Amino acid sequence: MRINARLLRLLKKEQGSFTLESTIVFPMLFGLILLFILFGMYMYEKVIVYYAASSTAERAAFSWDNSNRDARSGMLNEPSYDGLYWRIGEDGVLSSLFGLRGENDAAKVVLPLAKTGDGDKNALAIRKIEQSARWLGQAGLTYEGEISYSSSILRRVIKVKLKEPLSAESIEKSWLKREPKSAASSTVVDPTEFIRSVDLVRYYSSRFANRAGGAGQAKSQAGQVLDTYKGKGKATKP
Repeated sequence: MRINARLLRLLKKEQGSFTLESTIVFPMLFGLILLFILFGMYMYEKVIVYYAASSTAERAAFSWDNSNRDARSGMLNEPSYDGLYWRIGEDGVLSSLFGLRGENDAAKVVLPLAKTGDGDKNALAIRKIEQSARWLGQAGLTYEGEISYSSSILRRVIKVKLKEPLSAESIEKSWLKREPKSAASSTVVDPTEFIRSVDLVRYYSSRFANRAGGAGQAKSQAGQVLDTYKGKGKATKP
């Protein structure tokens, strides 16, 4: 009982309260404020990375109909166009509609872009992805990641994954142990061409429907006929 009474008297006294607050409370408040500042910096960098990924995906989808558009504005500065049959031969329409195995359905580019100088030799999808990613370099953004394009019967999607590399001495990395990264995707919308592709499948499937081998064989034969157009129709300037 005497010990409890002494403890109560000590707790009621105000002597030493300033020392207690200065050694425990203030350092805790300072640490919490510093933690919130670091967290806000990390979230700010994450938002910037997401904006860059979203802008890249949307610009790539908008400029997908012509690889000669400006990387940043999407405008066509010169009257230059892709080949006449690029959708059939180089955009994966044959593989998605007719089930051909010889084509690559997906294209991928790793960032930052390598300065190889052989952009004209790459596939059309690769050139379009590289063209849409050039605005990052023009804006001085040194992000790492990848941009991929995949096509199916109903959807053509461009996916962008970016991360901001941090140095070993960076405060954000030493505290949070994570690099700001984000991902975004955008769908290539071309309703007129989609209707044309459906009509194309119906037309060639009906032309080969009466041949031996059934519907599957007819679909394969129709795809092989259209495969002859691959690579034809070079980029032109009217």
